[in-house]
Amino acid sequence: MNVKNLTQSTWLPILLLLSLGMGGCSNLPGWMLWQRKAAVTDFQHFDNAPVLRAEQASELPPAGKENPLRLPAMADGEIFPKMLERTGTTAFIVIRHGQIVMEQYFNGGAHDTVMPSFSVAKSIVATLLGIALSEGSIGSIDDAVTLYLPELAKRDARFSQVRLRQLLEMRSGIDFEEEYKTPWDDAAVFYLTEDIAAEVRDLGIERNPDEAFHYSSGDTQILGLVIQRATGMPLPLYLQQKIWQPMGAAYDASWSLDSREHGNAKAFCCLNASAVDYARFGQLILHEGKLGERQIVPAEWIRNSVAVRQHPGSNTASRWNIENPGTRKAAFYTWHWRRFPLPDVSADSGMKPSPDIYAQGLLGQYVYIAPEADMVIIRLGKRNGKTRWPSLFHDIAELNAGRKAAAENLTFGDKTGR
Repeated sequence: MNVKNLTQSTWLPILLLLSLGMGGCSNLPGWMLWQRKAAVTDFQHFDNAPVLRAEQASELPPAGKENPLRLPAMADGEIFPKMLERTGTTAFIVIRHGQIVMEQYFNGGAHDTVMPSFSVAKSIVATLLGIALSEGSIGSIDDAVTLYLPELAKRDARFSQVRLRQLLEMRSGIDFEEEYKTPWDDAAVFYLTEDIAAEVRDLGIERNPDEAFHYSSGDTQILGLVIQRATGMPLPLYLQQKIWQPMGAAYDASWSLDSREHGNAKAFCCLNASAVDYARFGQLILHEGKLGERQIVPAEWIRNSVAVRQHPGSNTASRWNIENPGTRKAAFYTWHWRRFPLPDVSADSGMKPSPDIYAQGLLGQYVYIAPEADMVIIRLGKRNGKTRWPSLFHDIAELNAGRKAAAENLTFGDKTGR
């Protein structure tokens, strides 16, 4: 039997037998056996490394009432906060011109509630890579990954052809199944394993590097291991020293590990922090890595990170690194960031990148940055639902950048799934 072809409904009874000691031993933890899917409480079951807050939090003052936030009208007259609560949102923050114009919590969320980032962490890993590059710990993003992780070449000599740049762009050619349908899918294994470095060493090559875009948590995990190897520091400590404390985080965070024994951060998914500190990170990116007079992240790295580039490829999506092409979820994928697309019939892809960028995680975690509106939007939640969050964020940014006449002229209807 090929276990990777089992569905969730068929593998659950098998796992129940395994958990009772019948038929062997299961690596699936008991809490996931009953939970069956990822949840925002998962980090409580993992070993976690601390990411300590700054001695003094950077300012995020509330905005005055003289310039209120304009919001798009909801379908059926539903008020905006009600929509947020109904869709499983735990935190919703909007910062404009460096001031908090909206901060609301629902479904058990609060100002100091720690929430998992899921794949928002990918964008943070890419930012740390830029810092390591600027400090000389990493020579070039065109370095072969085997320069830092030579053990990969022992598994497959073709790893020596994979560059850090291709890992950043999700064009590595590494064989990785980005699914969570069964415990044996690669992404699920990475999420639950107690030795993630061993799982990385077991990866192979599926296609030539730079041949096609393929979203892969494996690519990010490898970058996380590269940063650790190059800097000689655990990823959570590197984040603490290079970003978290310099940007003035108000609360302690944590990064989930594979296990206390092995101590490798789940780089692809699992930073845990408060909404206001995710907002501070968004502000840092909005200001091209600068807080006050201090340059924390190289501005050139951030500009390069969000640039849309043309690549080799046999189709339009591959040439322009388009995720979910032909769907309402389509986005340009850059160096572990996404660019919100706008229709453009004259373009090869039928769309062009807007100035807006965002980091996105499972269950609807978002750090959305709209430069033209000087705005950062944070949405954290227990589920994503049918809501097209980037479209909603883009509408909010347009309303408040003066490109729409009035909120009532912009109705966010079918995007909420109502």
